Amino acid sequence: QDGQTCYDFYWRYWRPFGEVLTDMEREGIRVDAANKLRAAERRAEMERDRLELKFRTWAASYCPAAWFMNPGSGTQVAALLFGGAPNPRTKEHTPIRRTFYIEREEYEELLVARDGLPVSSEHMYGFKLDRRTAERHVNTARGGRGHVGGAAPADNKVKPGIKKVEFEIESIGLNVPRITKLGNPSTDGASLVELSGRPFDDPPVYGSAYQQFGGGAAGARACEAIAALVAVGAIDTMLSNFILPLQEYADAESRVHCSLNLNTETGRLSSRRPNLQNQPALEKDQYKIREAFCAEKGNALVVADYGQLELRLLAHMTDCQSMIAAFKSGGCFHSRTAMGMFDHVRAAVERGDVLLEWDYSKGEPPAPLLKDVFGSERRKAKTLNFSIAYGKTIHGLSKDWGVSTTEAKAMLDAWYADRPEVRSWQRDTIKTAHKEGWSRTLMGRYRILPGIKDGNRAVVAHLERAAINTPIQGGAADIMTLAMLKIRKSDRLKELGYRLLLQIHDEVILEGPKEHALAAKEEVVACMQNPFDEALPSLKVDLVVDAKTAANWFEAK
Repeated sequence: QDGQTCYDFYWRYWRPFGEVLTDMEREGIRVDAANKLRAAERRAEMERDRLELKFRTWAASYCPAAWFMNPGSGTQVAALLFGGAPNPRTKEHTPIRRTFYIEREEYEELLVARDGLPVSSEHMYGFKLDRRTAERHVNTARGGRGHVGGAAPADNKVKPGIKKVEFEIESIGLNVPRITKLGNPSTDGASLVELSGRPFDDPPVYGSAYQQFGGGAAGARACEAIAALVAVGAIDTMLSNFILPLQEYADAESRVHCSLNLNTETGRLSSRRPNLQNQPALEKDQYKIREAFCAEKGNALVVADYGQLELRLLAHMTDCQSMIAAFKSGGCFHSRTAMGMFDHVRAAVERGDVLLEWDYSKGEPPAPLLKDVFGSERRKAKTLNFSIAYGKTIHGLSKDWGVSTTEAKAMLDAWYADRPEVRSWQRDTIKTAHKEGWSRTLMGRYRILPGIKDGNRAVVAHLERAAINTPIQGGAADIMTLAMLKIRKSDRLKELGYRLLLQIHDEVILEGPKEHALAAKEEVVACMQNPFDEALPSLKVDLVVDAKTAANWFEAK
């Protein structure tokens, strides 16, 4: 607003919003640590052990000493899979053989586990360990070589006093899918998935390792083992980031009180002790962690979520007529984007071979939906829709999609061809950032961009993406701030006994008496659909809110 300053903004919005956050911290949210989380922990650990055994057994069939490796060590995984690979930066080759150490106690546990494998393990995994060969690959960290197999005589076991055991990994020698910035083989999830594919799908989709092992049963086993390794990493993340911290931070009433912080670059909330902003995506929440977030007895949760908030803000801020029309038409925005990007998809819709969307209250659709027939095209459209708001580069998109930069550029150009206002707005926003040294959000909060005028190319490119992203992501934070302030001020919600507990990205969670849940949900939706005031009177598109009531967070999704 003219004549207003950031100090006015602070007193009008930021200070009362800080009070909202402290109320939420004090209130906390109940988690069922004793039952749900401990059960999830047990399931996760059992699954992790099973998958780790699958990988370890496969690895040891090619390099017997790999039985003793740490599957969570990127260095050891790289040594096993990619040893001998050239480093394109240094022009040197990585070692074919590398020596590592393992704590004696862990080594002895693995030794017992290995020697206790049933004969059926050969049937389970398609191969068996050669314990005699394994013995030749393992040494003691002090002194000479030592036998380690269960069949070795007692005087050849690791000598007393030795704290660590040495073992040598000899590489299998696979082709390197991706490298790090330093030119070393990458062992991140995306790199390993390129090797494994999705071998547990029906039908299985094998990665590049399949042919490297000659295809057939050996290729399938390699892909399954590497996929198991990827799954082990995902489970470790679930345990260390979600399942265990939630139990640790639950208080005597089994409520978690995280620390909220609004001092981020864009104004989005962050949280710690524990980090509740980083819950696993719903489709990846295999242990139903959200089920542990629950209402007290006699209460219910109201969970309300904005639909495609950042894309709607992009349409508003760019005044993109194509996007505005698509949102006013309703339905799946990503399917509409796919239809605009791919001629063969548009042709299929126009012929009636597929439907853009369908109202299931009218029964079964007379033709399949676009998202079911052209799932790959829709996924690319969805990725592109969100990438545009963040200023992702052609190179980044080509990596995401696994296509050439030429193909990525063609799809990007197709997207912009239907939305020229977006490209114009991005160019103008970057130009302003270079001239003024800042970008700002929907409600005028500034983000200073030091170095955009005279930094190196990498810094400038990063800050240009930040200049584009700040109005969108920061604008979404503005909308959520206004909505939460309106929810807090609502006399109706106070009368119904509902209190804000959490805000996760574009989603809020409230708790109150079960008998008032439906009325509370209606009021929350009304507050979120119309959060505006004189600082932000309206948008060019509607705000869509999906809300549900349930006993726990998982049921409300």
